[in-house]
Amino acid sequence: MHWHLPSKSAAMLTVMLASSGLVGIDAHAQQCTPETPQTVEPPNDRMSDTRLLRRLVLGLTGTTPTVEQYEAMAAAATPEAREAILRSTLDDALASPKFYERMLRFGHEWIAVGAYTTGAAGDAYQGDMSGHLFKCAANTLHPGAYYHVNESKDPDKQCNDQDADGNPAVPVVNTVEPWWAPGTRVEVLGKAGSNVTQVLDAKGQPLDCGIASGGYYDPMLPGGCGCGPNLVWCSPLAGLGSASTHDLNVQRRHPYEEPARLFAHLAWHDRPLSDLVIGNYSVGTNWLRALYVRLGRQMGSNALDANTTWWRPDADGAPRDPLHPTPNDPQAWREFVVEDLEPFHLALTNNRARSGSLDRTYRFDPRTTTEAPKGLPTAGVLTMIGAMSSFPRERVRAARFLEIFACQSFTPPPADVHFPPYDTDPAKGGTCLHCHKTLDPAAISFKRWDFNPASSYYVPWPFIPGMGRHRVTKQWLSGQYPYGGNSPGNRWRNAFLPNTVMTPVTPEQITANPEAVLLDTMPESYTLLGQPGDGTMGPLGFGKLLVRSGEFDRCASRKLYSMFIGRELDPASEKHFIDKLAREFVARDRKLRPFIRYLFEQPELRRGL
Repeated sequence: MHWHLPSKSAAMLTVMLASSGLVGIDAHAQQCTPETPQTVEPPNDRMSDTRLLRRLVLGLTGTTPTVEQYEAMAAAATPEAREAILRSTLDDALASPKFYERMLRFGHEWIAVGAYTTGAAGDAYQGDMSGHLFKCAANTLHPGAYYHVNESKDPDKQCNDQDADGNPAVPVVNTVEPWWAPGTRVEVLGKAGSNVTQVLDAKGQPLDCGIASGGYYDPMLPGGCGCGPNLVWCSPLAGLGSASTHDLNVQRRHPYEEPARLFAHLAWHDRPLSDLVIGNYSVGTNWLRALYVRLGRQMGSNALDANTTWWRPDADGAPRDPLHPTPNDPQAWREFVVEDLEPFHLALTNNRARSGSLDRTYRFDPRTTTEAPKGLPTAGVLTMIGAMSSFPRERVRAARFLEIFACQSFTPPPADVHFPPYDTDPAKGGTCLHCHKTLDPAAISFKRWDFNPASSYYVPWPFIPGMGRHRVTKQWLSGQYPYGGNSPGNRWRNAFLPNTVMTPVTPEQITANPEAVLLDTMPESYTLLGQPGDGTMGPLGFGKLLVRSGEFDRCASRKLYSMFIGRELDPASEKHFIDKLAREFVARDRKLRPFIRYLFEQPELRRGL
């Protein structure tokens, strides 16, 4: 800091100091002579062994040590014996199912997604995109039997063996093993339990029984349809009671759980944490698996109709969570390659093998072809149904995933910064340029997830535009009925403007192929996080940038350090230390247990805060 005194005041100060003996040759020499640096003793803040024991157990399992563990530490006579106890405790904690539970809680804290609401819930839950099955009341002739929501105008009559006019009727009852309860059998009344796969509409046109549509409360299949093999086109969810966001006995909670469950799964099974953003697999219960199966069916693929194993937990021996060891438990979080259940989530490996390789690549450019892409490359959390739906727009997805996986923050610009005037592109002008210059190149990757009111007006369901049953035509972008209002095409015509950073296509290219507005590959001329794109389509291209830039590793290292050491790292003043942690994280193949063992060796773990 510099003090500037007027010359007159400075002169008076000099005279005063001289008269006091504080100025002169001796004083000048005294000021200029180097002082002997004081010896600073390092703080003696090393934790006691019992406190360190508590820190290890509490941090890794969420519980405190047992009395026996404390007594063993107190009885240890030498530092070597106490160190051996600490290492044994570390090993035991990392092998305990409580470690999985602790990582699950941490996964929710780190990968914070919202409830599965957009595209899933209005007055009632419709996110399963299935025909809803109701249960007959206990005081009917078929207590507990299921019937399809639209098969009878008066379900009480069907449940009591009566026709619509109340006359006696011969009941049609089928006994079926349902996908949601393998190893059991349920009664199903009427056509719902049949093998009818196609019916005719009022104009004599065929209707696919595997395609559901939405009602005000409950989705339904076309009238007269069966629910498919093992009822896979239907679900036992009905009315207002199926919309719980916390009950794991119904479906809505499961898409919210999926990101954190995948994190805990990677930690438990010693997989690279980078699979969170570039892996082609996930974990799921029967409820969650059914959601992916139904998305693929609604998209137009019947590939899973003949598959009778995806809902049998004991059929494939897939790795699972340690909390559900029973072989046929439908609530077990079991690993699956997403394409095995939903054909439009591409695995990009031979025989759809599990992979988190950076070599997985799929290139598609709608500016050069009118063909549909094969699908959307799977990219861990970045392509999960619940995660994509909880952030319902592409820029929001880009912002949230940059915050979660790259530790980016988006704040207003300083007041004295000036920007070019805004025209039509927030990434090129106006105050919003401050954030959109980063957001829009990232948002390109997240265009192919939206919500379509065509199948369900009250709760528009999620879909992947430009593929399957959802090819985009010029009418989608016209703004004319029925493509106005809240239709996705009407939003695109206003949000995906040509010749902008987020939509680098020309009006001529859109005229030639309306699906060009869905371009979701970051051009190789762009950079994001200091890296150029490699031409990979969709969220996988974004995930590969996160990993290749090193930002995922730095962010993960910071999150894990804060979790286990208990202190947030400052990226401004501790950049070199963060870089060192990231190198150690990568050197251990980005696996959590080895990185925790590395942190255990660091002096800071053993210091009090």
